[in-house]
Amino acid sequence: MKKNVVIGQSGGPTAVINNSIRGVIDVLKKSEKINKIYGAKMGILGVLKEELLDISVQDRKQIALLSNTPSAGVFGSCRYKIKSNEDMERILEVFEKQNVGYFFYCGGNDSMDTADKINKLAKEKSLDLICTGIAKTIDNDVGGQLQEDGTFAICDHDPGYGSTARSTTINILEANEEIKASCSFSPVLVIGVMGRKIGFIAASARLADPGRNMPLLIILPEAFNKYTPEENLQYITQKVNEKILECGKCIVVISEGVNLGDLNVLKDSFGHVEFGGSGTGVEQIFGNYLNGMDRKDENGRAQSRLAIRGFARWERPGTKQRRDYFTISGIDLKEAYNVGKNAANLALNGESGFMSTILRKPGRTYNVIYDKIPLTVVANSERKFPEEWVTSDRIDVTDDFVKWAMPLIGGNIPEFADFRESYAKKGCGEYTPIEFR
Repeated sequence: MKKNVVIGQSGGPTAVINNSIRGVIDVLKKSEKINKIYGAKMGILGVLKEELLDISVQDRKQIALLSNTPSAGVFGSCRYKIKSNEDMERILEVFEKQNVGYFFYCGGNDSMDTADKINKLAKEKSLDLICTGIAKTIDNDVGGQLQEDGTFAICDHDPGYGSTARSTTINILEANEEIKASCSFSPVLVIGVMGRKIGFIAASARLADPGRNMPLLIILPEAFNKYTPEENLQYITQKVNEKILECGKCIVVISEGVNLGDLNVLKDSFGHVEFGGSGTGVEQIFGNYLNGMDRKDENGRAQSRLAIRGFARWERPGTKQRRDYFTISGIDLKEAYNVGKNAANLALNGESGFMSTILRKPGRTYNVIYDKIPLTVVANSERKFPEEWVTSDRIDVTDDFVKWAMPLIGGNIPEFADFRESYAKKGCGEYTPIEFR
């Protein structure tokens, strides 16, 4: 008898997550083993509530449009941790009642833990259910550690990261034009980026300037987690002042998980810090520190810590980093689709308890294969940003990171005007504007 399918998404969405879902659907719709295909509304919550959107009745055009639709708004997502046997029993009850023989869960390491738990219980109960994970996360923390051949074990990179890296790259290119325009009164721009406690997103700022011509500092959590907040603030400030004395301006890209003090954070059901909902962000803490907001004089004026005139600005691109349609990486979009297709083929071949993964072939030419990894290996595991990819001064990343990451963001990066510094010959004497005297 033909079986039904449930597909769910969990955790923070990405710009290409729906293309992974489309990859699954495209394969399953051609299979003689499949009857109905359902989308779980709001991830595993949709299973628990038996809210299953019928994908099989959707118009072909709408299925195709998944490729062009960022974020997870079509099906919804959740951050719900399965903690009780009651929830587990309910999931299996719904699957049995709905004749579900295949369950796909697209997400990060916590999502793989959920899929792994369901897979194990289904086997214990002798339920005919195949559970398959689909890798996804902008943080790029699902996978193993760096290997000697320059690739990562388990999953070389996660669908969603390439597009967020591209978004960051383009934002830094734009920020460089901004700081060139405003440095006479605001010589420092601090940009806070996502990534929790791992620095892959912040590191991608270097892809905007592989030749290292911009006045750019990159601050990763891993480079500062052994020191106190005050030590970190002082050290980064020192490096900012060195840069503005050299260049007259500085862009600081700082990951949201850098240890700069209490952010008044919230946590989700998995215990992860929700930096997007925190009371403040590292970019604001550091910007305020540079501007001397903690040491105002008797007239209420701040005493800047900057080595030159002016003040620091800060910005936080927020969730736009993970949903930006206009900066989607073509490589990322293609790989997300293929990861979904691979997941569907694994399931149809009867292989349960695996996550569909991407492995990079070693060598100078970028090439990947799609493989599988047991859910138990990736459940609740976290990759680390390689120490050897952090520069010795702790404020940048190495060329090895650039070589690894550059293919992931795709081509056609914007190129902006760059005038030669050629001025009219001066005919008057030197003059210092009154306010600068």
